[in-house]
Amino acid sequence: MQLSRVYSNKPNIFTQIVLNCGDEASRLNVIYGQVRKPDDKTRDSHNLGKTTLLHLIDFLMLRGVTPDFFLRRHKERFEGFVFYLEVLMNTGEFATIRRGVDDPNSVAIKRHAMPGVQLVDALDEAWDHAGLSRDNAVKLLDAWFGLGVISPYSYRVAITYFLRAQGDWGDELALQKFRAGRDQYWKPFIAKLFGFNEAPVNRKYELDESIERLKTQLAERQAEVQFKEDELPALSSRLTVLQKQAEETEEELDAFNFGESERAMMEELVGKIEQRIADINERIYNLHYDLTQINSALSHKDKFNLREVTQIFDEVNLHFPDGLKRKYEELVAFNRKVTNERNAELRKRQVQLAAEEAELIGEKATLEARRVQSLRVLRGTDTFEKFKSLQNALTKERAQVVYLEQQRERLQVVADLARKQREEVRERERVVDETKAMVERGTALYSRFTTTFSSYCMRVLQHDGVFNLRVNNSGNLDHNIALSLQGDIGTISSQSEGTSYKKMLCALFDLALLKVYEDAPFFHFVYHDGILEGLDDRKKLAFLALVREQVASGRTQYIMTMIDSDIPRDAKDERVAFATNEIVLQLHDDGMDGRLFKMAEF
Repeated sequence: MQLSRVYSNKPNIFTQIVLNCGDEASRLNVIYGQVRKPDDKTRDSHNLGKTTLLHLIDFLMLRGVTPDFFLRRHKERFEGFVFYLEVLMNTGEFATIRRGVDDPNSVAIKRHAMPGVQLVDALDEAWDHAGLSRDNAVKLLDAWFGLGVISPYSYRVAITYFLRAQGDWGDELALQKFRAGRDQYWKPFIAKLFGFNEAPVNRKYELDESIERLKTQLAERQAEVQFKEDELPALSSRLTVLQKQAEETEEELDAFNFGESERAMMEELVGKIEQRIADINERIYNLHYDLTQINSALSHKDKFNLREVTQIFDEVNLHFPDGLKRKYEELVAFNRKVTNERNAELRKRQVQLAAEEAELIGEKATLEARRVQSLRVLRGTDTFEKFKSLQNALTKERAQVVYLEQQRERLQVVADLARKQREEVRERERVVDETKAMVERGTALYSRFTTTFSSYCMRVLQHDGVFNLRVNNSGNLDHNIALSLQGDIGTISSQSEGTSYKKMLCALFDLALLKVYEDAPFFHFVYHDGILEGLDDRKKLAFLALVREQVASGRTQYIMTMIDSDIPRDAKDERVAFATNEIVLQLHDDGMDGRLFKMAEF
C-alpha cells in the first residue's frame, strides 16, 4: 500500500499534492521548505506545514480527532473543508477516502482502477460507500487493504510506524501515541509484527488485569466476614454441631423432656465455663504481676549525680581527673540512652498488657453471668421456668445458626475468589514461560529483520545494529535496540543514546521492516518528518544512498521533509541537491503562498 495524492475541495488554499508511487516510487518524495528571506528574523522555515501534512494524511487514514488536533483546534479556519486521499492498494487498485472537517465522523470511500479520478464534485451516489462512521470505515478499509500479515490487528495500529512525526523519534517501537497509553495496546502487536504468536503476550496482560480485579474483590468480600479462608472447614463443622444441638433442644422442648438439655448445660458449665474462668483468673494474676513490675521499673530513677561526686572530691581536696570525668559523663549518657529505650519498650508492653487485662475482665464478666444463669436453671424446680429458659437458649442457638450460615456463604465466596486468583496466578506463570520459550526459538522473519537492521546500521553509522526481543522481570515482552562498539558486537555503544543517532536508528528500523515485508501485503511507504535535521553530512549522504537503493525497486515509497539547512553537502562543501521530480511539494517562507495552507499562520 502506498500514498498516491492528497487534495481538497478548496484548491486555492490547499493545492493538490501528487506523490511518486507505484512505478514511480523509485523516486524520492521530498517535502522541501525553502528559505527565501534568510535575513528576515521574523520568518521561520520550520512553520510552513511539513509536519502538518503528515497529520493531515493520518486524519485521512481515519485517526481519531482529539481536541488538540489542528483541524479541531482551529475549526473556524477550516470550516467547510473536505479532504481526499488517494491510496494505491496492494491489489493494484486505488481507493479514495473522503473526510470533512465539519463532520469528521462521516466518511466516504470509493475504489477505482486508475489514479487521478477527480471526486470533489461527486455526489454520495457515486461513492461505493458514503456516510460511514469512522469505525465502520476503518473496518471496511481493513478488508480492502487486506493486510493479512498483521491480522487480527487493524491497519490503524501499524500505520503510526510509517508516519513518524517529530515526537516519534524517541523510541523505535514505543511511539508517541503508544507512550500515552498502556503497553497492552501495542506490545502484543509487536510480537505479531515479527512473526510471533501474540496470544500469550496478550493473555499475560489480560491475566494481570483479572488478578488485580480478583484481589480487589477478595479484599472487599473478606471485609464482610469474620473468618479466614482456611477456617472454612472448621466453620462448617462448627455449624453442623450447632445445627444438631438446636435440633435436639427443639425435640426435647417439644417432648417436655429436659434431661439431655440439662446434661449438656452441665457439661458446658463444668467443662468450658468454669475451666475458662479459672484460666482467665490465672492470666489476670500474671498480667497484674507483670504490670506491677513494669510500673516499678518505670518509677525507678538513676541516682548517680556527677555534680555530687565532683563536690565530694572537692571537699576532701582530692583531684578529680578530667579524663575520668569525661568517662563518667559518657557512662551517664549511655545509661540514660539505654534507660530511655528500655522505658519506651516497657510503656509499649504496658499498653498491650493493660488492653489484654481489660479484655479478659470483660470476658470473665460475661462467663460469670452465663454461669449464674446455668446454675439457676439446673437448681430450679419450676418446670415452666426451665422451659422458658431453655426456649431462650434455643432462640440464641437458632440465631447463631443463621449467623454462621451467612458467614459460611460469604466465606465460600471468599474461598472461590481466592481459588480463582491462585489458578490465574499459576496460568500467568505458564504464559510467561510460554512467551520466553517462543522468543528464544525466534522466527524466520525476526531473524531476517535483525540481520537487515544490523547491516543498515553498519552502512550508515559504521556500527552493527543490535535488536532483540526479550521477556522482562515483569513477565512482559520488551525490546532492546542499540549500536555495538566498532569491532565488538557484544558491547553496546553509548552513541545510540544520542538524539541524532536515536533518530537515525528509528529511520533504519522502519526501512528494515519495510524491506523484510516488501513482498507481503503490507505497508509499502514511510513518511519521515525532519529526518536529516542535525545529522553530519556524511551520515546524510550514506542514509540517502541506502534509501535510494531500497526504493529503486518501487516496492518502498519514501516520503521525507526537510528545509534548506538539511540538504547535505559533499566533501567539497557543495550542496547535493535533489532532482526536480523528487520534490513533490516545495514550501517557502516568503508569504502565505509558500505555506501548506495558503492562509495566515495558525
